[in-house]
Amino acid sequence: MSISQRKDGRWCVKYKIDTPTGPKWTQRSFPKDKEAEARAFDAEMKYDEPENTRPTLLECVLAYVKEMPLAEHTARGYEFLVVGCDRKDGIHVAGPAEFLADRFADTLTKRDLLAFRDACRAVGNAEPTVALKERRLKAALRWCAGEDIIPENPWAKYAAPRVRHGSRQGTLEDFRKVYALLAPHWQWASRTSMALCLRPGETELASLRWQSFRWREQCVSVYMGKVKATKTVYPPEDYMADARARFEASGDAGGFVCPGRGGGRMTYEAFRCAWRNACHLAGVKIVPYAMRHIGATEMLARGIDLAAVAAQLGHRNLTTTGAFYSHALPSAQKAAAKALPDCTTLGADGAGVAEK
Repeated sequence: MSISQRKDGRWCVKYKIDTPTGPKWTQRSFPKDKEAEARAFDAEMKYDEPENTRPTLLECVLAYVKEMPLAEHTARGYEFLVVGCDRKDGIHVAGPAEFLADRFADTLTKRDLLAFRDACRAVGNAEPTVALKERRLKAALRWCAGEDIIPENPWAKYAAPRVRHGSRQGTLEDFRKVYALLAPHWQWASRTSMALCLRPGETELASLRWQSFRWREQCVSVYMGKVKATKTVYPPEDYMADARARFEASGDAGGFVCPGRGGGRMTYEAFRCAWRNACHLAGVKIVPYAMRHIGATEMLARGIDLAAVAAQLGHRNLTTTGAFYSHALPSAQKAAAKALPDCTTLGADGAGVAEK
């Protein structure tokens, strides 16, 4: 049983009904001003059987979403896994774990996990996306186990398949090829994403406004919806000079830094479409998110301090930066070796002295 409030204010009650093939989950919506009615219906539809006090996977996920400080789009992603969504045309799109939603969480098995992975792949999810969705379910189960909602995480001992995250692939040369084929306003959006180490989505790049720029300090404050925190980033001087010229030309302190073609708010879908077309023409295969990783890789490869790179990215923990970008460190290690005192020949020098 569960009751939740949707983004548009409506109240949604998820409950179980008996069918010829067994119990089945369904839901009923109530207007936003009918919370009391929704809760009364929720109480009325509760099962009385003792075994139904054991939480299901659906209840575990919704409890986790309710208690954790997740960004709105992340919370929706969790909910989609177990309840799916209804399209505007009325067609229901099943979530990849919806077939497990009414299973008691403590009865989930390895076979269920494998079936969940197959359900993700069946709708075209790439392996990194399958791994992400699996991590989300495991995070909810782990949290519920820690809160004594369930005895233990039934999938804790099953490691997710190791996959290479496609968005981390790509080089600076790849980026330059794609950049050269983008329209001018998308080139500016790409420069902004790279210079400010932004996630090129709706929350960061598309929502960035001129009022976030602190011209005197030559820095920018960026709200990161993924972690619900604000970072301060110091862009390259040439970027700040171009940004100042664009700001003065716009004359709108509250305007968008990277507007769309018509001057309004850009959409990530339009940007991604333009990026994909440019990639096709350039003969490379990288996604927009690769700009953030390319920027971090280039900074680390040039010997920039890990703490400074973490601050630019908005990572609160240096371990996160090191874990994601350790592949960029060999060149920095070589530079570190050159900075060592000339002490590696002491053994030979000492041997020569001893012979005398």
